[in-house]
Amino acid sequence: MQDKEKKQKRVMLMVPLLDQGGLERICAFTAKSLNDKCELCLVVFSTKNMFYDIDNVELLDLGLGSRPTKLGKVLNAFKRVHAVKMIKRQRQIDITYSFGPTANLVNVLSRVRDRIWVGIRGYGALESDRNMKLLCKKADTVICCTQIMRDDVRDIYHPREAECLYNPCETKKNRRLSKEAVEEQHLAFFDGKSPVIASMSRADDVKGFWHLIKAVALIKQELPEVKLMIIGDGDFSEYEKLAEKLEIKNDILFTGLQKNPFAYLKKASLYAMCSYTEGFPNSLIEAMSVGLPVIAANCKTGPAEILSEDYTKVEDQKMVHECEYGILVPLMNPVKNLDAAVVEEEERIFAKEAVKLLKNSEYLKSLGEKVKKRSEFFSADKYIEWLVWKMEQV
Repeated sequence: MQDKEKKQKRVMLMVPLLDQGGLERICAFTAKSLNDKCELCLVVFSTKNMFYDIDNVELLDLGLGSRPTKLGKVLNAFKRVHAVKMIKRQRQIDITYSFGPTANLVNVLSRVRDRIWVGIRGYGALESDRNMKLLCKKADTVICCTQIMRDDVRDIYHPREAECLYNPCETKKNRRLSKEAVEEQHLAFFDGKSPVIASMSRADDVKGFWHLIKAVALIKQELPEVKLMIIGDGDFSEYEKLAEKLEIKNDILFTGLQKNPFAYLKKASLYAMCSYTEGFPNSLIEAMSVGLPVIAANCKTGPAEILSEDYTKVEDQKMVHECEYGILVPLMNPVKNLDAAVVEEEERIFAKEAVKLLKNSEYLKSLGEKVKKRSEFFSADKYIEWLVWKMEQV
């Protein structure tokens, strides 16, 4: 009888789009994972450029994608709120869980009798003071993807309830995929003799790839055989030019977007992240899930909680921290500098710590085993268990 009642819980997930992006991926995963655990529907503002497969999930398209003018955006907001409110009434929704700023606003403004959960997936959301005050005043639960985000939301905005729910990592699937082969055109890059430093993300300035490339040039002064691999979509041409000026272009592989990046990560020796801002860096956990040791810039959210069991002990962003599960180095300068002649102190520190890691093969091996176990703390199973438990409380 109890199981039957659980299945009858009516849940709506809401996201603006299902195009290629972090919060969209999390929403699609959540929908597929909860679909057989409740009566679930997924509401999107538009199916334009839909990327993620949602299998047998019931998808409701409002047909209210973004509008270019300010007036259009205002009218769109009213239409979205009205449409969502109608769906909530018709379906007698118990819980509505939204992903992203625009979906969160529609969610809190369309309350009927449902419990409102809003997902904060990036620290940038806290920069909009007015929106956060509204969300925290009206939402039943604010779900943040890091502890520091949750703690700041509690301290600054005093919501009814704020929780931390880490993004899910499909650890078992990642390890299975890591055993597959890389594309034939890239095989020559992995000669089995050269240590490979890997990084994975789209070509976005916040990822600080110019810092990483300059740091690798410094590392090669100590370890000439080291190579760099960057996995991700986008235009990396300016970074290729920087590598050419630094005379390391032949030792850098830009793989582009890979359907199976785990096969590539498995061939690396060390994972590096130079981002100066993150929400929750999924790529860091994904690298750890296949046993790749990590060195990361200590940006505001994410790395400290992933690599240390107590983020409050490693909050100083100007220091090097040898954590239980990896190395945190000082925060990188957010100002983009593609001048090959300019080397910043943080890049020198990053290179120095990376060299120490790569020279200590025994420590690197033991760290690889530790990070693999650590990744289970952020597993997809734990993510779903928490959501099911939370639904049961409603």
